[in-house]
Amino acid sequence: MALILHVEDDHSVRFLYQEVFEELGHKVMPAVSAEEALKLLKANRPDIIILDLKMPGMGGKAFLERFHRLKLRIPIVISTAYPYLESDPVLSAADAYIVKSGDLTDLVETVGKLLKKSAHP
Repeated sequence: MALILHVEDDHSVRFLYQEVFEELGHKVMPAVSAEEALKLLKANRPDIIILDLKMPGMGGKAFLERFHRLKLRIPIVISTAYPYLESDPVLSAADAYIVKSGDLTDLVETVGKLLKKSAHP
């Protein structure tokens, strides 16, 4: 199905998302940092990116700024534990903003909708 680039520094979250999305038939390409994700983008073209915001080194906000300079058309879903950051104007460049929770229903549904939308613009 789809190739998902998941940018997340927390091992347990990376593992959980990979398990869930691979069960749904997707391939997940994990990146432990924003820097690693930018390197992966040079060699790979994911169908969607799931991005954490708070990470050591370059955070998700700086990643978004650099990503948009690349002029790639890849949907981005921000997945964060910080609901109050949603109003940040830089983050409005993302296609969706999901607050992390033990229930991944919103995330799975949002990713599915964005994949369908990008496949049929």
